Amino acid sequence: MRRKSLWLAMLGLLSASFCSHAQDVLDIPRTEHAPRLEDYIGKIPANAGAEVKDFRQNIPGDGVPSTLETRAYLSYDDHNLYVVFVCKDDPKQVRARIARRDAVFGDDGVQLMLDTYHDKQRAFVFTVNPYGAQMDSRYTEGPGYDFNFDTQWVSDGQITDDGYVTMMQIPFKSLRFERGSKQDWGIAVNRIVPRTNEFVYWPYITERKEGFVAQFATARIDDDLRPGRNIQVIPHMTYRDAQTLGVDSAGRPDMRGHRRSELGVDAKFVIKDSIAVDLTVNPDFGEVETDEPQVIVNERYEQNILEKRPFFLENSGIFTSPVSMFYSRRIVNPQYGARVSGRLGRWAVGGLLMDDEYAGATVGGDDAGKTGKIGIARVQRDIGQQSNLGVFLSDRSVGDQYNRVFSVDSRMKLNDSWSLNAQAAHSNSEEAEGYKRDGRLFFLQAIRGGRNFNFDGQYFDASKDFEAELAYLPRVDIRQLYQKSSYLKQFPEAPWLISMGPTLTAQYTVDQGNDVQDWSVEPGFVVNGLLQTKFEGNLIRNYETFAGKDFYMSGFTIGASTEWWRWLTAEAKITVRDKINYTPAAGLEPFMGDQRLAIIKLTISPFAQLRIDQSFIWDELRTQHSLAGQDSDSRVFSTTQSRTKIKYQFSRFWAAHVIFDYRALDSNQNLFAIPRGKKLVTDLLVSYSPNPGTAFYLGYTDQQENLRINENPNIVVPTRGLDMHTGKQLFMKFSYLFNF
Repeated sequence: MRRKSLWLAMLGLLSASFCSHAQDVLDIPRTEHAPRLEDYIGKIPANAGAEVKDFRQNIPGDGVPSTLETRAYLSYDDHNLYVVFVCKDDPKQVRARIARRDAVFGDDGVQLMLDTYHDKQRAFVFTVNPYGAQMDSRYTEGPGYDFNFDTQWVSDGQITDDGYVTMMQIPFKSLRFERGSKQDWGIAVNRIVPRTNEFVYWPYITERKEGFVAQFATARIDDDLRPGRNIQVIPHMTYRDAQTLGVDSAGRPDMRGHRRSELGVDAKFVIKDSIAVDLTVNPDFGEVETDEPQVIVNERYEQNILEKRPFFLENSGIFTSPVSMFYSRRIVNPQYGARVSGRLGRWAVGGLLMDDEYAGATVGGDDAGKTGKIGIARVQRDIGQQSNLGVFLSDRSVGDQYNRVFSVDSRMKLNDSWSLNAQAAHSNSEEAEGYKRDGRLFFLQAIRGGRNFNFDGQYFDASKDFEAELAYLPRVDIRQLYQKSSYLKQFPEAPWLISMGPTLTAQYTVDQGNDVQDWSVEPGFVVNGLLQTKFEGNLIRNYETFAGKDFYMSGFTIGASTEWWRWLTAEAKITVRDKINYTPAAGLEPFMGDQRLAIIKLTISPFAQLRIDQSFIWDELRTQHSLAGQDSDSRVFSTTQSRTKIKYQFSRFWAAHVIFDYRALDSNQNLFAIPRGKKLVTDLLVSYSPNPGTAFYLGYTDQQENLRINENPNIVVPTRGLDMHTGKQLFMKFSYLFNF
């Protein structure tokens, strides 16, 4: 009994000690002078601010002290929050590039995370690499990181004899928080060391718990802070001088020249410190480089193309729900727009109004050609510390035709490991000639997060008549079960190995009549090592019904990636499997083929200013037996995609790049419906971008295709080589941020 009482007493003391530590508050002091980077090189000034140390690993060792000494110093004045990081290391081992904003992935770096509403669900994230290149984002429990977030702040960095030093100066007007006599914010600071796979945090943050922001410490500023006035106006101008392949007044092919100048303005202002209003006229939707290659040939469903347009990128997370009802690529050609986003206490609100001149091309009847009107609203209420309830509404109207969606969703934190996401939606549409239809959607997701065992289970149910014209929903009229799970055993004492273990991905889909549409089972195995090295493999077993036929398929995928060398990041993936030919030649039914797919990605950075990105995709489908007069193992099609981007960063703000984007399809017209084609796009660009909003681009684009204009008859005919320049463009884009 005495021994038992002694153990209980010891546990009580430990518990009291832990509770006391968890409730500690980091008091951030006021400073009379803004800190200077040089004052922290080789020494620490007397008025450095509140010191943070004792960083502990999140990965690879859970709770293990950092292998490298790291300290952070925080202070503030009337207008800014300051953070200086002093990071010890061998300077020859530090991985860093002189990079533009938001291009610091793979580098050593430090981060500051601020939960300014202390709601334990959301945080601003500020990242700096050793050269001072910055990246900002927002983290939300559930959806994760939103890297499209941009705000105004200052950063600097320098590699020193014993590591590196960085500084952040974050204006209060670039944050959102409620006024008060004092500020209690959630806070976490961390350091990233790529060569050892270390993510070290203060306070200690563990993967054994599903929540992230809830584990932050509390930072207190004992002062009546005010965000201050934040008004931004960004006029922008784009000029294009282009020659493109078109037709003349007689309908004959011709190279046509045209010049175009566009002027527009974006504006932002903040109401009551927390609600941001964004307005745009003739929005800046000029994209300055080609999209990354992805597999798009012989795919059954629509592919998700990443958004690059500035107006939609910023604060895009405000409309996020478990099943997203807003895919901004659906808005093609707007002329004006307004957006509202922010927080009022425990409420998060968002709204969007916009037109779309292209919308009329997607409808029939008397409304064809009319401009579309689009409205979106999102309201979310926090419940408890880590749960919420949200409502989403959207309306897309073209003349008398419309599509409206109402959705309710919730995230519920069940315990330290499990969370539940749920969503229900209803759509109401009227199409040409007064045809109406209603549909419904239901989604349920259970997520378990942990250091070893992770699970993601989903149920998706969408009726045949559910339609969300502003969403990315490749499939409706289905009920689908999906799960992805993994168990990774940790090896904290191994010299190279971090973790390894099995994975399982499975899916089962029926239509609303209970007829099986497809199923798949993909067991796999993953090995994670130091220097971001990863090996993985999956077996593929699946079934699909298509065009009234049943297809049973099998295959495998293997992949590897590493950042073993400072100057090279490499990733490769090979897939060998059965695959359906979804687009057979006229007169043929869909048939099974043998697919061979290889994807290779390389990033080469021999020195800090130069970066070369190479992506390569090779995809081939061959017959499994003789068909349509073609022998077994005949080529159905093969595609080649190669994208080379060579970028030289003169400074953090000035850069130049050249992109060679080559795409070719070699198809057997007896077996495949899509004709052969080749295209090479060359982009040259010089850019200057000192902050979000101010930018200058000067570029030239040249597009070549395997085409030729035939004189008699006067038509465009295909050739074998890249014989024709079908598009040339010289463009200039300029925007300037006025901040009040």
